[in-house]
Amino acid sequence: MTAALTAAVLGAGAQGAVHAFGLSRIPGMRIVAISDVDPDAAASLAARHDARAYTDLAALLADHRVDLLSICAPAAVHRAVVDAAIAHGVRAIHCEKPMALTYGDARHLVAATADAGVALTVNHQRRFDRMHREVRELVQDGVIGELTGAQGYCANLFDWGSHTLDLIRLHLGDPRAVSVLAQIDVAARKRVYGALTETAGIVKVRFDSGIDAIITTGRDERLHALGDNGIVLQGTRGRVDIFGGRALVHADGREPREIAESVDPAFAIELGGVDTAIIEQTALALADLARCLTTGEEPVLHAHHGLAAAEIIFAAYESSVRRGTVRLPLDVFDNPLQRGLDQGLWTPAGEIVSTY
Repeated sequence: MTAALTAAVLGAGAQGAVHAFGLSRIPGMRIVAISDVDPDAAASLAARHDARAYTDLAALLADHRVDLLSICAPAAVHRAVVDAAIAHGVRAIHCEKPMALTYGDARHLVAATADAGVALTVNHQRRFDRMHREVRELVQDGVIGELTGAQGYCANLFDWGSHTLDLIRLHLGDPRAVSVLAQIDVAARKRVYGALTETAGIVKVRFDSGIDAIITTGRDERLHALGDNGIVLQGTRGRVDIFGGRALVHADGREPREIAESVDPAFAIELGGVDTAIIEQTALALADLARCLTTGEEPVLHAHHGLAAAEIIFAAYESSVRRGTVRLPLDVFDNPLQRGLDQGLWTPAGEIVSTY
């Protein structure tokens, strides 16, 4: 990196620590501030990176020139934070998923940053996973033949599902979704990191390539024999099962080939119990965004990928409200899950507060 860059992190929890660690490894990057509503958390993380601690993002942005802002705060504040960052001349923003609580806000994030010339990325960091990259190359090389379909399995659609959909799109060549048909259940008012989610569901996505993907969500029973969160890629000569930290490549009737997730030892550190693979992948994503600030290239995790996943998620909720297929582009900009609850379409019993 030829010129010094400055960075700040909003949110000093476990994921904020991951982002700060990743930023600290970028040559020429200096973390100037950490902000969190919890002053002790902000002070603790700031001290680890020789940065100033804040409880008010506006004060932070007024006091410092920030080139790159990492947002590790709840989705409910993402729009306001991005707007403030744009107003204060921030040049790049790396935002945790989910993007926003409504589809309209998710669209706003992408449009507002594009209009301001600000690079926006969404932390679907698994695109930097070595295992997924190797699988992508094998699929492109035709090891399982022509792709015919995909399945996804995840605990919920709104949070975990954003990764599931992003990885399905990655392995299918980032096609555009053209329709969504879904049915969901809201047996309880379940919130994951403060965001409302369904308790179970099944979603069919048709892509412009003609391929369908089926995503099953829930936690009440094991979703797939290999695990609760993963994807299966179907081809004319075989399939790939990707669950947890391993992929099994079944091709031409031979014994499956295993590809295991690997992590550079430099990232095998303890950060609030976060998986070391996530630590490495997030660091690589941040380094890629910083590099693109100097080259002008499009970052790997450009927000249009995040928006594509968000559109499918909100369309799935809209499909369940309408009881029918939703054609894309999506023409509603609120949160259909919340709207359906407000209309009494589901009768949840009790509350679930969870991290997945």
